[in-house]
Amino acid sequence: MAQTEQLLSEFKSGNIGTFYNELYAKLLVYASRHLGPDYAFLAEDCVQDAVYKAYEQRGSFKSVLTLKAFLYSCIHHAAIDILRKNQAQSNYLSQQDDRTEFLNSIIEQETLNLLYDSIERLPEKYRRIFELHFQQGLKNAEIAQLLGITESAVKKQKACMLDLLRKDLQKRTGNHFLAATLLLQWLQWLE
Repeated sequence: MAQTEQLLSEFKSGNIGTFYNELYAKLLVYASRHLGPDYAFLAEDCVQDAVYKAYEQRGSFKSVLTLKAFLYSCIHHAAIDILRKNQAQSNYLSQQDDRTEFLNSIIEQETLNLLYDSIERLPEKYRRIFELHFQQGLKNAEIAQLLGITESAVKKQKACMLDLLRKDLQKRTGNHFLAATLLLQWLQWLE
């Protein structure tokens, strides 16, 4: 009993050595338990803030029991604040991810619409090459045999088809780089 009175007396007078020796480790354990394993590294911050608040009000404590109750209460509220802030941040980041995913899906769909419109504008022989190569996955030799043309003619028609697509996209987007990028992205999606 005399030891607790000495701790309170010294704390009130501004000497916190005994306080740290007797209570600090216990307060850290309390804070760590409240914060859980993910945020236990913030336990010391909670305890130091609580000690600082108690130190500012050190003259108002009538017993070690009221001092401890005050410290535990401060630590408890600090831990709740930390957990709430981190939960709010997680929720916000999750919402941002959802929004980003939503916007990306819109951009992807609009890109596909633009590309499919350009494909529909191709002359029939190029659309046929497109369908056989990109949609059915046939090789140049297979396309040549099916269409009754040479393999080099298939290669030339594919190159011409891609050039026509690129030019149509450039005309519709007004940007050569964007047209090329859209075409490359689209070709990657098909593979």
